Amino acid sequence: MSNKKIRTGEKELTGKVILKKFGEGSKSEHDAVYLDTGKKKYRLKRRGGNPFHDPSLLEMVGKSIKARGIITPYFFEIIRISREPD
Repeated sequence: MSNKKIRTGEKELTGKVILKKFGEGSKSEHDAVYLDTGKKKYRLKRRGGNPFHDPSLLEMVGKSIKARGIITPYFFEIIRISREPD
């Protein structure tokens, strides 16, 4: 974790961005962008972004990132994101 102050409720996670099915077998099934921390996978959404299709998140698939945001019941809602060395 960085030395920068993180506001209450915010988390900073590091991992690899992956694409995987969400809601498989349901009417809501679609490919979704996740952050794989090695311990857990979090479905990603940028604050104010489209939860179903976000081109800027799709560009990150396969890359390592550090993201700051809020864990909600459905998403890790990203407030700030930066690339990590691969």
